[in-house]
Amino acid sequence: MTDLYSLVQSGVTGITLSVTIEDLSNFAANLIDAAKAQLLPIMVSAAEEDYLTKKEVMDKFGVCHTTLYNWAKNKYLVPVKIGRKVFYRQRDVETQILQRLKS
Repeated sequence: MTDLYSLVQSGVTGITLSVTIEDLSNFAANLIDAAKAQLLPIMVSAAEEDYLTKKEVMDKFGVCHTTLYNWAKNKYLVPVKIGRKVFYRQRDVETQILQRLKS
């Protein structure tokens, strides 16, 4: 039989199939491989990204918690939650520093 994944990708409709367990297993494996191929580059680039803690950002800008809260609310500097901790992307912080220097 033709590979189910290829059949689904081709967009063929209106057909009836007899599917074996092996066909379903291969279909699942192909779906997983396709998902990995799409998500792996995104996950790797996210893992390589540098983050700063709330305290580091407050020290860099000389601001308090309330200012960081207001900046997040106004989308000026948006935090990223990793687990229960709050971090800021280093590139976002550097961008804001450069914009402040230009002003």
